[in-house]
This record gives sequence, C-alpha cells and structure tokens, in this order.
Amino acid sequence: MKKDLIDRNDSNLELIKKTVAVGATPEELSLFLYLCKQYKLDPFAKEIYFIKYAGKSTIITSRDGYLKIANQNENFDGMESDVVYDGDILTKRDDGSLHITYGQSHLSFDKPKLTGAFCSVFRKDRRKATTIFVSIKDYYKRGAPIWEQYVNAMILKVAEAMALKRAFAISGLVTKEEIGQPDAADEV
Repeated sequence: MKKDLIDRNDSNLELIKKTVAVGATPEELSLFLYLCKQYKLDPFAKEIYFIKYAGKSTIITSRDGYLKIANQNENFDGMESDVVYDGDILTKRDDGSLHITYGQSHLSFDKPKLTGAFCSVFRKDRRKATTIFVSIKDYYKRGAPIWEQYVNAMILKVAEAMALKRAFAISGLVTKEEIGQPDAADEV
C-alpha cells in the first residue's frame, strides 16, 4: 500500500470512508487506517476490511493478508500445511512441525472423514516452527455455499491464518471465521 494512501489530508480518505469503511466513526476510521499502515495492507486491494454489523465494528483480513504480512518479514522461512482426514497419521518432527502420512480417506477425499487441517510456519530466527491444528468441528459452517463446495480449502485457510497470526504476533486483526457474526462476515 502506498504511504500516502492513509494520509489524513489525502483525497483517498474520502474514498475509503465511502467504499471500504462505510459507517465508521472517526475513531473507528482512525483505528482502521492505523492498522492499514501498521501492517501495510491495502483496503482497495481487499487485503483488509472494515465491517459494521449491529452497531459493532470489526477489522478483518484474510489468510492472504496474513501471508502478505509474513512475506514482508525478513525472518519468514515458508510454511507447510495440509488437510487431515480420519486415518491420516500426524508425526511431530524435532523442529515442531508436523509430517503427515496419508490414510485411505485422504487419498479418496472422503469429505465426511475430514477432521481438520494443520499449518507449520517457519522463521529463520526460531528453532521451532509455529504449528497449529484446527478442527473442522470448530469452523465448518453448514449451509454456507463456500464451505459446502470448498471445505478442504476453507479449513486449510483457517489453519494457515491462525499459524501466521501466532508466528508473527499479529494483533488487532481477525479473520471472518473468528468473529461472532458469521452472516456479517460473509457479506464481505
């Protein structure tokens, strides 16, 4: 994001208020602009969102926003992630990351046997990977078309977002899967 995008005297400020931060109070807008600048996320490129639902504001980003933040850090050394099915075997490596041995359900993509996903994020300045496992039971949204059609991709994005957030101490931002009003987040 260009540095002048969030200048309070910039003509983009009015555009931000009318398009990507609709309904924001001056304080909410200041916080939104601060987080855009802090993490170098561009609201026009849909890397960061402001939503207001039932009078409550939330600033969210996606897995791709977290990945952009990680890629800007010189210590980011990649990540490994995969979905996990019943019958898969997860083994913890010495560096804290996970190795997966696929079971039959995984190889046949037997969706009812999907149990979750994991992600290990590596940093050059740490000996141990930051590894997260998320359960499908905690995040699956029955009836949500995107979850029904792309369940593997969606649970994988949750695991990756959580691992990136923890590995790089990203605060002040949440993913839409974390907020309590899934209907509001789905509008984004």
